Amino acid sequence: MSNMDVRKDFYEFGKNMQIVAICTVLSIVTGVTSLIALIFIFIALGNIKKANLKLNNEYLEEFRSKYVRAFILRICGTIVLMIGVINLVFFFFIPSDFDSFWITVSISVILILAGLTFGITSVVAEMKAWKNLKRFFEENRSMFPGSISHELIDGCDKLKTAALLNALGFLIITAIIGFIYQIIGYFKLAKLNTLLLYDVPKTSPIQVNLPESRSISINKVASSFCPNCGTKLSGLGKFCPLCGSDIS
Repeated sequence: MSNMDVRKDFYEFGKNMQIVAICTVLSIVTGVTSLIALIFIFIALGNIKKANLKLNNEYLEEFRSKYVRAFILRICGTIVLMIGVINLVFFFFIPSDFDSFWITVSISVILILAGLTFGITSVVAEMKAWKNLKRFFEENRSMFPGSISHELIDGCDKLKTAALLNALGFLIITAIIGFIYQIIGYFKLAKLNTLLLYDVPKTSPIQVNLPESRSISINKVASSFCPNCGTKLSGLGKFCPLCGSDIS
C-alpha cells in the first residue's frame, strides 16, 4: 500500500478490532464490556470511512452501510419484540372482557412477528456486510502483506458464520459456536494492527525518455530497498549487505 494515510487508517481499524475482540471475551464475565465492544466497533467503522474517502471502494461503503443497517434493525426488532411479549404477559394479570382478549392477543402477535422479521432482516444485512468486507480484501490482496491478507479474509468468513449462528441462539449450542467464531473473527481482523511493521510495498518503475533516445528506470520507493530481499539500503556499495544481490 503506497498511501501511508490509508495504511494508518487500516492500522487503527485493526487496533480497535483488537479491543472489540478482548471486550467480547470479557463479556463472559461482565456484560458491561459488550457495550464497550459495541462502541469500539463503531469507532472501527469510522476508520473504514476515513480509508474509503481516499480509496472510494464500493465494497467498503457497502460494508459500513449494511453493518449500520443491521445494527438499527436489530435494536428496532428487539424493542418491538419485547413490547409484544410484555403486552401479552401483562394481559394475563389484568382482568379484561372477551373482546379485549382478542384485541390484546392480536396486537401482541403482530408485534412479536414484526420483531422477529426485523431480527431476521438484521442478520441477513450483517452477513452481507461481512461478505462485502471479505470481497474488498480478496480483490485488494496487493494492498496488504500476504501473511495478513489470508487472516483478514478468513476473519470475515468467521464473522459472517457467527452472525448466522447467533441468530439461532435459541439452540444454545449454535450460540456458543457463534460466540467462539465471533471472537476468532475479531482477532483475525485485529491482525491489521501489525500493518505498520511492514515496509511500504515497492511501486512499479517509471520509465523516463532521455533526449538521446535512451530510457532509464526510476523507482522512487524501491531505490532504497534491495530488489531481492527488501532490506533497507544505506546507499553505499554495489551489493546488498544481507543477501549479496547486485544493486548497482
